[in-house]
Amino acid sequence: MRKLHEDEMIDALRLSEYAFQYDVPKEDVEKRLKAYSEHAVWGDFEDGNLAAKLHIIDLHTWIAGTRFSMGGIASVATYPEYRRGGKVAKLLRHSLSEMKENGQTISFLHPFSIGFYRKFGWEILSNWKKLTLKKEDFVQLTPASGKVRRIRLEDVFEQLNPIYEAFANKFNGMLKRDEYWWKNRVYSEGDLFATYQNSDGKLSGYVYYKVKERNLEVEEFVALDGDARKGLWNYLCQHDSMIDGGTILTNEGDQLPYLLQNPKVKSEVEAYFMARIVDVENFLINYPFMLDEGESLFMHIHDEHAAWNNGTFHIAPHEVKVFQANSQTSSCTHPPKRGLRCNINTLTAVLTGYQSPEFLYESGLIEGSEQDLSLLKKIITNKETNFMDFF
Repeated sequence: MRKLHEDEMIDALRLSEYAFQYDVPKEDVEKRLKAYSEHAVWGDFEDGNLAAKLHIIDLHTWIAGTRFSMGGIASVATYPEYRRGGKVAKLLRHSLSEMKENGQTISFLHPFSIGFYRKFGWEILSNWKKLTLKKEDFVQLTPASGKVRRIRLEDVFEQLNPIYEAFANKFNGMLKRDEYWWKNRVYSEGDLFATYQNSDGKLSGYVYYKVKERNLEVEEFVALDGDARKGLWNYLCQHDSMIDGGTILTNEGDQLPYLLQNPKVKSEVEAYFMARIVDVENFLINYPFMLDEGESLFMHIHDEHAAWNNGTFHIAPHEVKVFQANSQTSSCTHPPKRGLRCNINTLTAVLTGYQSPEFLYESGLIEGSEQDLSLLKKIITNKETNFMDFF
């Protein structure tokens, strides 16, 4: 197992094409290889041939209003003759060491199987909701005070990114986007963008969409306030003569349907991305716990695939102290009298905000006293999770 050289990226691309069943047009190969060269691509070889591979992408995310360095795991693939031989498992374990070394305290990925990645410590981060509407559902709300304007691709980053970042900070887990990401990973051929400008001339929302075969497909509906929500919805309704229906992708908690004349629209919710805390100590150090002076909490963590995370962590105002576990048992040498106990999956779910401490405690995934559970609930983020990208 080793990192691929630049001249081997074509082999990684061919494996992706085979495993994910697509063909990159000849004119796009150079662009794709350039993108691959910006990833850390690790491969497992057999008889000198690439058998399996995994990409680590250097990214950032916001959790509890704090920006964290994040390792995006992507394009995990194996040729069929090498499958079920433990190669992907070996690559995933190695990726944890690499990300820790790179200061990436958390990792995200899009799973082909949630159950598979759960075994390695990744846990669900976010759900997406898909609204399916009929033509008659596109009925305008009361008029908004501002106006909507379509914009050119060249203006997308400058105009949309500030809106996106303000929206992203309302949630946990949103990706930090740069100009390259907007133009190469968000945009695809045929996409359209429109902004909402309020009565004060400030941009406070946008939609990213396409009209295809008489169907309005909204990929992102981002409104910073109710006025922007009304204005953007009314703009979408102006397409009624062009469409027979439409879909809107949004976050699970979005209440847009409540405002519609017919709120009974088809709504599908599905688990989407997964996350995993890579380096518990440094993640906890950077996490903005809301502790008062004199308060503290012990967390006893078990991580089967990253031994450095096994141990007891004492969280107090302005500091996190680590008491390493017994290296043989990967648990505390003596049963803890204080604190909460959980594995890395559960710790990730609760600190990202995907699941509540009460639910995880009730389900037996967090153990300890109710007093410590109440403290945990008090000191962590109450923001919902959301993730709008793909890699």
